[in-house]
Parts: sequence; structure tokens; C-alpha cells
Amino acid sequence: MAKLRWLGHSTFIIELGGHVIAVDPWITNPLSPYKSVDEFFRDYAELSLIVVTHDHGDHVGEAVELLKHYRYSKLAAVYELANHLGEKAGAQNRVVGTNIGGPVKLGNLTLVFTPANHSATIGDPSGVVIMSEGKAVYHAGDTGLVAEMRFIGELYRPTVALLPIGGHFTMGPLEAAKAVELLKPRYAIPMHYNTFDVIRVDPEEFRKLVRERGLGTEVVILKPGEEFSF
Repeated sequence: MAKLRWLGHSTFIIELGGHVIAVDPWITNPLSPYKSVDEFFRDYAELSLIVVTHDHGDHVGEAVELLKHYRYSKLAAVYELANHLGEKAGAQNRVVGTNIGGPVKLGNLTLVFTPANHSATIGDPSGVVIMSEGKAVYHAGDTGLVAEMRFIGELYRPTVALLPIGGHFTMGPLEAAKAVELLKPRYAIPMHYNTFDVIRVDPEEFRKLVRERGLGTEVVILKPGEEFSF
């Protein structure tokens, strides 16, 4: 059994293949149950891997602090961003600089960084598919709807798709529902909404639009801090 925990915004803690993985670790975002990283450290004694989809502050979050604190963890991101964060943390030997394309092997984990239609200053924006033990979690990062999602669905068959729905900077509910149609995941979990007024939406609208498309995907709406096992 694998599980994930949403901490608000785009921040997830994923437990898969015996690893604890933090994706886009803005641990202290306004929706998070954690008001400091020290609180997070008390709950998580170990962290295997940190994944950052792009260099915006609401996605880098406390990645540098985490990399400094967890002395055996690694950080994976697009090459330029990985090196930048590794230098800031003084942990250049623990970063995995990759790019959008094929598989990255980290023990029994396989990562594939995927296209994201967004902006970035350091490196390119991305999504990521994290796979182990026959399960796959697709974290779309910040993105508009991209046709490549069909290929992501066909190639990696995501068990869970984590999709932004807040609009303005990313997909809204309508575009995210189309993304579900392209990806065909077993479960879809909305993210990147209600953190700020400009991305305020009702996630039930996303669920309704997915149902109207007659898809077999179950939409799971989490509250910040809640877990989901799959």
C-alpha cells in the first residue's frame, strides 16, 4: 500500500516503494498544517527524496532547508535548478540534475520529468511521474493543458494524477477535467487552488466536470493535512 499526504497548495508527501518523497515542498504555505519546518521535522524523521518542478517560490518552498536537515536525502529537479539548489544547500553531491524526457533511476524508484506549459527563470518548468512497485503518481506541477498528457497516460498509466485547478496561472477545473480524460488515471486529486484569492475555486466543480465526461476516474478532494492510500 502506498499513500500520499497533501499539505496544501502543490505540496505533497508521497510514501512509495519504501521511500518518503516531498514534492514542491512549500511546507509552511498558508493552507498547511505546519507553521514552521521544525514542526514538520518532528513528524518526519527521514526524507528520502525532494522533487521540485520549477523555480517559483511557491514550489521551491523550503527545499534548501530540507536538503540541509535530511543529510541522506537527495533532490531531483531539472538540471539547472537542481544544481542551483544544491549549491545553496551546500549539498552538490546529493542532487540529481535531470531533464524532460526519459526515465531516471533512483534505486527502486523511477522518475520521468514531463513537459509543463508554464514559466521559469532557472531551467524549464516540469511535471514528474514517480513510479515504484507497479504504481505511478503524476504530479503535473504548474501547467496549462498540454497534449502530451495523452502520452503520459498511455506510457505510464498513472494510478494517481495530482492536477492544478486554480486557474489564472494554471489549468482551471474545465481544463483539468480534460487533462483527466487524456491521462485516464485511477484517481485524480486537485491542487494549487484556494491558497490565494486569485486562484480561489470550488473543487467540487472539478469533480462534477469529470463525472459529466463519463470517466472512470475517482476524484479525491483532500483537506490540507489529509492522507490518501492507494
